[in-house]
Amino acid sequence: MSAKEEKIRNSELQPEMEELLESQYEGSIEPELSTELRLTIDRLQRLQAEFENYKKRASRDALLHEQRITDRLILDFLPLYDNLERAFESFSSDQDVETFVTGIELIFGQFNQLLENKGVTPIDTHCVVFNPELHEAMLSIPSDVARNMIIEEFTPGYTRDERVLRPSRVSVSQGPALSEEDQK
Repeated sequence: MSAKEEKIRNSELQPEMEELLESQYEGSIEPELSTELRLTIDRLQRLQAEFENYKKRASRDALLHEQRITDRLILDFLPLYDNLERAFESFSSDQDVETFVTGIELIFGQFNQLLENKGVTPIDTHCVVFNPELHEAMLSIPSDVARNMIIEEFTPGYTRDERVLRPSRVSVSQGPALSEEDQK
């Protein structure tokens, strides 16, 4: 139920609650208790309104926090974007392939440094046993390599603070293929 619907419902229920109090307890309830009951209902309604306001404020604060984090991340990547833009502009004006490749290599190094500064590390797949927590098997193929060893990496995986950001996509060895004699 939305906050607006809740307000409408509460305003509609208020007269009904008061009528119920008056009709049910009229004469049988002391005036002090009736006043205390009304004060308690009023406090509960105020508490409910405060809680609704808190939920809205917390939601806005969470959204603002998310926006600030995204802004910081974008600010970290803007120098890379600027350098790529300069490299492409330079290449389009002088068509010097060697200088362009050197510039791209420098930007790649800058990107690696940024990831390293953020605590991002690549997942090792070279001569490693397949680990489903770190790797995603795309293929399982017979090979001369021992069973469950990673043969090839299709897409590198990354971790940050020992959490997997993206698993490595790999092919895994089924072990040596069985000959017809071994299958019998």
